[in-house]
Amino acid sequence: MRIENSTRSTKAPVLLRLALPAAALSLLLALASAPRLLAQSSDDVKTMDKVRALYLTGPIPSSISCDVAVDWDAFFKELKIEQTDEVKARLQKFKAIQMHVVSRDSAHTDVTITGVDPSISTVADSLRQQLGGFFQTYWSIGFAQFLGEKSDPFKLTPSADGYEVTSGSEGSKVGVEIDKAFLVTQFSFVSPQMNVVVKPKFQAGSNGLLRLSSTDETVEMGASKMVVNFGWDYQKIDGYDIPQHLHMALSGSYAFDYTLTGCKVTAEASPVHPAK
Repeated sequence: MRIENSTRSTKAPVLLRLALPAAALSLLLALASAPRLLAQSSDDVKTMDKVRALYLTGPIPSSISCDVAVDWDAFFKELKIEQTDEVKARLQKFKAIQMHVVSRDSAHTDVTITGVDPSISTVADSLRQQLGGFFQTYWSIGFAQFLGEKSDPFKLTPSADGYEVTSGSEGSKVGVEIDKAFLVTQFSFVSPQMNVVVKPKFQAGSNGLLRLSSTDETVEMGASKMVVNFGWDYQKIDGYDIPQHLHMALSGSYAFDYTLTGCKVTAEASPVHPAK
């Protein structure tokens, strides 16, 4: 990740590179494919059943297609620069940008951008990376995939605050922390190349099941450290819960607010329903 411009300027607002290089995706893949530690007891299985029963795990659409708008007024207001005629004219150029996103999974998000004035041509790539970073997180962990499949082996260890679920092999580890009310409070992936810690927040939907609504993600790769926040709410499209308003921010820098409208979904190939 990098910040395209580190100074506040009337020439071009700072645009965040919010794509997380393999972070959320690596976490999901580790949960799905890492060699497991120890077989679990029947009591452990019952405990995990109670955890899964709290969360929305489906249905998961095969694809999401939406028009996307950025709240440029809020962004320019945050810059706290004098609203000269030049600045106002530049704001209108940003408002003329039109975007459409089609996302199928954590590795396939296509963003079509039109109406970009040549003087702000670098904006398009930044917006693509931001939306790609969000959907990477959304598809990877948005439907409680951090709990693994119901049939997967796992190790459940009591802790002072509740439980810790672990899996992995020598050199890498995936951990999920669960409190005494069976609520997930943190999940992490530790490897020689990268450490990722995700602090999630959830909100209940109309069916009472908890849906992921924000993540604070700390990614350490060597000497570099990034703290990224994603927050979103939901809209119901053809029976599917999909994002509507997105908030993306890099700690200590700028934030972006998106709205997804005119959304269409493609039905899942194999229905997935909340675990009972």
